[in-house]
Amino acid sequence: MSEPLSDVPPRVKRSRGRPPKDAHFAPTDQVMAVAISAFSVHGYQGVSLRTVNDELGASRNLLYQRFGSKANLWRAAVDWAFRPLVDHLEASDDESADPMVRLRMLIRHFIEYSATRPYLARLVTVEGASRTDRLEYLYHNYIEPISSRFQPVFELLREQGRIKNVPAEVFYFLLTSGGSAPYGQIGLASLMNPEIASADEARVRLYAENVAEVLLNGLALSG
Repeated sequence: MSEPLSDVPPRVKRSRGRPPKDAHFAPTDQVMAVAISAFSVHGYQGVSLRTVNDELGASRNLLYQRFGSKANLWRAAVDWAFRPLVDHLEASDDESADPMVRLRMLIRHFIEYSATRPYLARLVTVEGASRTDRLEYLYHNYIEPISSRFQPVFELLREQGRIKNVPAEVFYFLLTSGGSAPYGQIGLASLMNPEIASADEARVRLYAENVAEVLLNGLALSG
C-alpha cells in the first residue's frame, strides 16, 4: 500500500545549540513551504515570525530581515503557493478541445495538482471563514483567476444546451472544497480509506476521474 500524503512538510533537521550563522541563507522554497504550511494549519493569528523561524532552525531575525512583517511573509507564501496553480491550469487547458472534455481535464488537473499540496485547500478554508484584507488578496489574485478559467467553458456548454442551468459557483465549491477535501483533510481521509490518502499517482488519477464523473454527470442534460 502506498504511503499517505504528508500533512505537513518534513521538519527541518537542526543541530543542538545556537542556530548557525549562515541560517539567513535558508533557501526561499524551504522558507515558503514551512510558512504556508504553518498558516494553513494554524491560521494567520496562530503563526508568528518566531515560530516559523524556530521551525526552520534559523536565526530569529531571519524572517524579519527578509520580509519585515508577518503580513509580508503571508503574502509572499501565498504567492509562492498559488501562482504555480494558476499557471498550471492555464498551461494545461486546451481551449481547442470539446468543452465537455476541456471541463473534465480542468477538473482532473486541479485535483491532481492539489493532491500533493494540501496547504492549498487548507489555506482557502482557513482564510475563507471571514472577510479580511487577506481574503480579498487571495480572492482577487488567485481564486478569481482560477474560477474564470472554468467560467467560459460553463457558458459555452450552456449555450450548446449540454448542461443544466447550475450556477458556476455551485460547481466551483463542489470541486474546490469537495473534490480536493481529502488532501486538505488528510488525517480524516486516511481514517476513512487509506487509498484516498495515497500519494500514488495512479490512485490520485483514479480519484480525480471519479470526481470528474460525478460532477459532469450531475451537470449533463440527458440526450
